[in-house]
Amino acid sequence: MLSKRLNKYVFVGLSAITALSLMIISRPIASLQVSSTDFQCALTEQSFTLQWIHSVEKELWQERYQTANQQLLLTTSHFKTFGAGTPSIEGAITSKDGWLHYQIDRLLPRINWIISRNVESTLLTKLGVWPLFKDFNDYAEIQIQVMQVPRWHYFTQESCDDYFERP
Repeated sequence: MLSKRLNKYVFVGLSAITALSLMIISRPIASLQVSSTDFQCALTEQSFTLQWIHSVEKELWQERYQTANQQLLLTTSHFKTFGAGTPSIEGAITSKDGWLHYQIDRLLPRINWIISRNVESTLLTKLGVWPLFKDFNDYAEIQIQVMQVPRWHYFTQESCDDYFERP
């Protein structure tokens, strides 16, 4: 009799632990994702810089982003010369490094980016440099966005970290 009662408590306890574990690993978390038609990976860094060579001025441009409120926050833009597509004078940050710096602070739901070898599309983080133009075909489109994914998916999907060239 004691054995049946003990087995019942063990079964109920294990069932409760299993149900709680399933709830925890299924709970969604915010994850910074880089994806294309047939590719998806998670960035572990919560901020990054998108860099490219401007098609007209042939100078580097950089935009810095961080995650905020389940979106991307474009914090600043950096470039070397004025030209097509440059921000207005408002938001200029004083700098002596040869770059023009602009405070932007604009929330975006995602970035849709067309990869090009001509402009050398590149992601920069604390991990290093990911030359996107080397890993994707010319004119392939990628999306960078914050997505809600089940916790188990975050830990089982491919990490973008392996694509970065370390300094």
